[in-house]
Amino acid sequence: MTVSEPHATRPRRWIIALGSNVADPSAALDLAWQACVAALDLDAPQLSALHHTAPAEQASGPLFVNAVGVGYSPRDPQQGLADLHAIESAFGRDRPREGFHGSRPLDLDLIAVDGVELIAAPLQLPHPRWHLRPFVVLPLAEVAPDLLDPHGRTAADLARAMSTAQGLVPLP
Repeated sequence: MTVSEPHATRPRRWIIALGSNVADPSAALDLAWQACVAALDLDAPQLSALHHTAPAEQASGPLFVNAVGVGYSPRDPQQGLADLHAIESAFGRDRPREGFHGSRPLDLDLIAVDGVELIAAPLQLPHPRWHLRPFVVLPLAEVAPDLLDPHGRTAADLARAMSTAQGLVPLP
């Protein structure tokens, strides 16, 4: 396990990716973001625009709605991940049944917590693949354009390099 300051006492910027493709995904994301803000005691919360996304990474099912939220919290990232999983469960998520590529009422991924590098299953911070996923990068560029990927590129630079031909367009 590699840990760099996992138990922050000062507020750090949390970046959370949200997704849903079951029932009313837009309403689910709005409610889920409110639950995240409350559960994680997020200060200065900000949610990106909602984006319509084709299922990615060999997933199937209806189109997803995705967003990225940002806020500041002094919480422990591992406890925070447990809180995010509890929110998913409250929305009807059943990770074992749905598997990695199944449709889901809610998916919450902890992308990064500023200043924290962590490898402790099931959590790795920063998320190892966020910079490869247009459904994360494009909404992320709206709320945290300065986040650096492992190669030193900003989310804003990555978003500019990704096209809407990759399946992600803002919802009206």
